[in-house]
Amino acid sequence: MKRLLLLLLLGLNIQSVAQNFDVEIGPIYGHYTDSTRHFWMLVKPHAQNDLFVVDWVTEFNVDLYEYFEQFTEERIQKIERSSMLKDRYIMVSGILDIKEPKPAKTDISFLVGSCAFPYPFAFWGGKDKEVIFEAMAKQDKDFMLWMGDNVYYLFGEWKQKKKMHKKNLTMRFKPKLRTFLESCPQYATWDDHDFGGNNEDGSYGGKYQSLEIFKDYWVNPYYGTDSTLGVFCHFSHADADFFMLDARFHASDSSMLGKGQTKWLKEKLAASTANFKFIISGTQILCDNPGGEDLGDFANSRAKLLRFLKEQEIKGVIFLSGDRHYGELLKLERTDTYPLYEMTSSPLTSLVNPGYTKINPLRLPETLVLDLNFGKIHLLGKGENRRCRLELLDRTGELFWKQDILLSEIQ
Repeated sequence: MKRLLLLLLLGLNIQSVAQNFDVEIGPIYGHYTDSTRHFWMLVKPHAQNDLFVVDWVTEFNVDLYEYFEQFTEERIQKIERSSMLKDRYIMVSGILDIKEPKPAKTDISFLVGSCAFPYPFAFWGGKDKEVIFEAMAKQDKDFMLWMGDNVYYLFGEWKQKKKMHKKNLTMRFKPKLRTFLESCPQYATWDDHDFGGNNEDGSYGGKYQSLEIFKDYWVNPYYGTDSTLGVFCHFSHADADFFMLDARFHASDSSMLGKGQTKWLKEKLAASTANFKFIISGTQILCDNPGGEDLGDFANSRAKLLRFLKEQEIKGVIFLSGDRHYGELLKLERTDTYPLYEMTSSPLTSLVNPGYTKINPLRLPETLVLDLNFGKIHLLGKGENRRCRLELLDRTGELFWKQDILLSEIQ
């Protein structure tokens, strides 16, 4: 009886300090360390009058601080972005301090994927395809890497800010996707369909607007550098460094990454002491396939990158990519140094495109997957058994294939 009375009193107390908004989506977490987390939320204020709209920043910030203090294990360190959408939602992102920091993990698992097409559900079995997000939500994982085409701007939507916001919100309100986004921290880079039009490159005039919209919805550790804009960034977990590339903002006939980003990547790789170095791109890196885009399309960019990795003795590199609308595992043997692997995971929900699957001499046998898929990557083991395990899974979470790469093999 005393226990019941205590619970009732606690419930009354929570109601008495409840915030003046309803949480519509989130918190969705992004980049994290052992003591901080980046977050994103969409909330709906209770007040809907002119006075509130004028003064919503001060009122909302107070409520938001109270929300995290009351209901989570974090407190707000900094609010970085906030804005009102459709005159009824507030979208906000920032950084949280974890009240009781947890020690970093030695073994981790994370998911990868790309190409999440928002089907009109009356056509093409859209609901059947979205079950992949249920399978992903059930996975034991530490975070997710989105490798581009995370939303699809269609029919000129990329040209209008209002329509771009509408598409992003439409995606996040999808129940299965929302549940997955709330299930673990999320990192993201983009590809053409969440950058602009099909195969759009750095000449696209609306890229600055696209960049701001992207930053509104994803909470990466940072976006580009002070001197070079873009969505590229890097971060670390366990004994791995992650380098998220931007294959769109600076792409031209001669370069996929541009001078500033290329310089950044080389400097970060050279400075890294991590055992594993994952380079993540919305566009494939190792292959030179005439059917579709890859780094081989950009003059000598691929050769220059491979030469840099060899000459600077950059150890432990594994590439992860999306875009192709099929999955595969590539292996490039190199003279006098270790082989390079690239895992491509695509699509999550979009149409499969077997037209891109030309004979690829780098593709390992029995790794081509012409079906919806997502990747799961484990870093596990100790000493000589330390390894990276790559897995490609179907829409229900069943295994297509797996590949173990010993750390000793890529040193």
